[in-house]
Amino acid sequence: MSVWRGTDASDPARRQFESVDRFSIQQSHLAYRMARTFGFSGVLGAAIALSIPGAASLPEYLWSIASLALLAVTHVLLARHPHGLAVVAVYAAGIVCLATVGIATGPTPNASASAALVMIAGWGVGCIGAVLSSTWAQVILLAYGVITTATITTLLEADLGEEPALSAPVLVGLGWAVTTVFGLWLTRASPRVMRRISSIGYTYLIERRASEAEAQRHRDARLLHDTALATLTLLAHGGRGVDEAAMRDQAVSDRDLLRRLREGESPAPRSSGAYTLTHTAELQLNGTLEAVKARFASSGLDVAWHGSGQLGLEHARLEAFILALTECVENVRRHAGVDEAHVTLSDDGTVVRGVVTDAGAGFDPDAVGRSSLGFQQSVIARVQDIGGTVRVFSAPGAGTTVVLEVPK
Repeated sequence: MSVWRGTDASDPARRQFESVDRFSIQQSHLAYRMARTFGFSGVLGAAIALSIPGAASLPEYLWSIASLALLAVTHVLLARHPHGLAVVAVYAAGIVCLATVGIATGPTPNASASAALVMIAGWGVGCIGAVLSSTWAQVILLAYGVITTATITTLLEADLGEEPALSAPVLVGLGWAVTTVFGLWLTRASPRVMRRISSIGYTYLIERRASEAEAQRHRDARLLHDTALATLTLLAHGGRGVDEAAMRDQAVSDRDLLRRLREGESPAPRSSGAYTLTHTAELQLNGTLEAVKARFASSGLDVAWHGSGQLGLEHARLEAFILALTECVENVRRHAGVDEAHVTLSDDGTVVRGVVTDAGAGFDPDAVGRSSLGFQQSVIARVQDIGGTVRVFSAPGAGTTVVLEVPK
């Protein structure tokens, strides 16, 4: 198993490397399990052949079955403990099994006894060909195994007929060839699969980084819209309705925020509060709403709150919901031309709902939806990120109602 040191465990490149490394381990385990399958087929075939009357007398038959059971046990060890010693154990048990069956069936074995010997040599022992094709050392061991088993079956006269194709060396070599070809195919296919996995992983990594960059861009846009741009809008309107000291404090906070962003930091102020950055997750819901209410009261907008004072959302989702709701009220202050807004909160056990209503100038929702990046990012995208929806009802001169709904 490969080891890659000197990189952070959370690094995507290392995670990709480890996934490919795990694939190599699984490929190795597959080869050993298939070797066990080939070996079991040889043992089972030999047992069936020896069970045919005339293959061996009863005592010799029992000794032969016992040696086949020993060979089957080594096949189990080969699959459960894939190691070179397990391969040696299979080979050694196979040679013992060949010798036992050869002695039991006599110097001139009949057809069924010969078939048993061929099955043991070509499949019961030849199964290890599936795991001996990766290195030159393994290939040498493979050639040694083929030669020794073919030689033993030849000396035991395990031919199934007079045709050359039915001779013991040919039949034993065929068994080894099948298992070896499978092992070679698995070994050669593995690099291609790993290259494909690496290519897919690299593509996924690029797409994920692009998505993360886009998400960060949207977060930065919301952050600037809710802080620095809000302050600049007030300045553009002469700061009407806002205390001068509060404006100065907020300008200082915005300057610090812009400096930190420029230096590459990722500050995450949760709310502008009374023109200060406040972490709403540290406040109770009532305290958060009172802070929002006080903020707009100081800017000349009277906000009337109705409904539930408790909303069953976790902190992160509640935070996003309150920020979106606050931005809706901020839009009333900026654009509606009225000094009063109504906010209704409800929690019916399945959906948390916030409704912001004003009797102001109104607007065309379709036109604003296409042109207002602030509303799109600070309200709609923010609510959609927590699985909610936003509906806007308005018309020029008819006021505005914005409904925010977030499932629990």
